[in-house]
Amino acid sequence: MASDDSRPKIRMLLTIGIVAVCLLLGIKFVLDSYYLDMTEGYEKALLPKTELLDKTRAEERASIDNGQGGAIPVSVAMQTLASKGRDNASTAITPQPSDDIDPLKGWSKLQHEVHLPPQVLTAAPLPPPMMMMDAGVMAMSDAGAPSRDGGAHAAPTARDGGK
Repeated sequence: MASDDSRPKIRMLLTIGIVAVCLLLGIKFVLDSYYLDMTEGYEKALLPKTELLDKTRAEERASIDNGQGGAIPVSVAMQTLASKGRDNASTAITPQPSDDIDPLKGWSKLQHEVHLPPQVLTAAPLPPPMMMMDAGVMAMSDAGAPSRDGGAHAAPTARDGGK
């Protein structure tokens, strides 16, 4: 039989290993950057156009400053409130009780009858101890009852009235 007694080509094996690792790292970098680019493009497509948003905000700011929503502009109202205080201000901003009864309408849908489960007033009485036969002698199964050994293993009783 023929056998190969030549030395292994370590330089070639190391070169192939290093090239393989470099290729894997390069492919990972390329795929990660591609995935990030595609994800950012998708998220950017979902965002609304900022020009329309900026225009809407400018219109709202102008309407607030001109006082179109109220009787006076917000800046004037803030200065008036700072100088007079809330207690001395007009009746439009002083706290008042509400006349709205809409929040109370839901309470009318509540059932008037309330059915509670039956309450246990006292503990249930314990069943009577069972009689057991032990080698022809009848004994009580309760720990405190006398048995045929004369009560040597009976539970101690309280002599001071349970205190």
